[in-house]
Amino acid sequence: MDIMRFIDFPTPRERPPSKPSECNSERNARKYDDEYFWDNLSEEQFKELDAQIEDIERNRTDKSLSSSAVKQTPVPTDNPIEHSERKPTRVEKTTSATTYGLQSAPSTSHTPAYQPPPRRPARPGRALQSPYIDYGRNDLKCSKVASRAYDVVCSATRRSTRSSSQSSSQGDDIIISYPDYYVSLKHLSESVKPGGKLFNTVAEIAIYALKDRKTKIPVKQILPLRIASFLQDGILDNGEINSAFQRSLHHLDRSQLVMFPVLQNIRFKRLDRTVGHFFLLVLNLREERFEVLDSMRSLADINLKTCCNNLITAIKELWHKHYPNSRKNIDKYQLIDINVPLQSNNHDCGFHMLMHCEHWNGINMPQFKEKDMPTIRKMLTYKWLQHPENNIAWRCKMNIC
Repeated sequence: MDIMRFIDFPTPRERPPSKPSECNSERNARKYDDEYFWDNLSEEQFKELDAQIEDIERNRTDKSLSSSAVKQTPVPTDNPIEHSERKPTRVEKTTSATTYGLQSAPSTSHTPAYQPPPRRPARPGRALQSPYIDYGRNDLKCSKVASRAYDVVCSATRRSTRSSSQSSSQGDDIIISYPDYYVSLKHLSESVKPGGKLFNTVAEIAIYALKDRKTKIPVKQILPLRIASFLQDGILDNGEINSAFQRSLHHLDRSQLVMFPVLQNIRFKRLDRTVGHFFLLVLNLREERFEVLDSMRSLADINLKTCCNNLITAIKELWHKHYPNSRKNIDKYQLIDINVPLQSNNHDCGFHMLMHCEHWNGINMPQFKEKDMPTIRKMLTYKWLQHPENNIAWRCKMNIC
């Protein structure tokens, strides 16, 4: 039986070649008629192409040599400039230390390790402000009772010196008595009256009233005024200093702010007398720095800078003594100046210092002005009088019952 009759087309092996189309014939014609075909080139064109090929190969070889020269460590020389002149032109354009053969030498860079920039003390942006706080409102308002108490306290300055001394000797002149401090009505009146300068005894009572005794380890700890006075005199080992820095009692390294109110005695040669000035030095453990808040001077003042440096040196020494194993290492803490409201007189520095102690939180600035000082004097006086730990019946004494 013949099976070939059932096959309509021949097998692929037996298929005859197709006739080339006109397009293929024209393409092949153009291909073979190309003037750059090897068989159609003249001798000059062949030499020119050969030269171009040699240039391409030479450039490729130079690139590979230059890349290998950068990756490999060359032999160090005493004169890096002379060594760089023997390198190819492409390598000379690089300015890295490897190009001049300095990769194997030890680094002599004095660039310090990266530290995050300190946060700038500023008022929080509008997007970060609490909707429950009116930042533009002035909360420094005095009640009628506080104004009445302030007027009675200021009237004590008009008493005679003899009657004051007699009442003071009998103990009747004491108007504020805390467990560790007390102050007489005369000293309180001389301190808070308009134009009066803050006595150091009144400042101690004010600092005591600002302390937070409800929290075991408060965020902010304010040390007594006399601590900074001891440190200025170079006294670093006595009972009060050791008690203030004792870890088992205060745990200063667990707080964010440790405040040192300072009373600096400045000697003026031209006036031939010593003048006292209050300011605040803060150990900010959260931001890892020391901060100075002064209402009259900046760190450009040599007296302020010298006093702060002496205090910081003493604080670091006491920190090593009482907190040797603490995670807070204050050795590298730097001192910065905080821009605070300034005073234009010479008697409000103590009240500026107290406002800084009360309102400074390490970020936001205390919002008060010099025109608010009369109100601040009244508010603070009433606050000290009505403190829960004042065991004197001051209302009956001043006839404000």
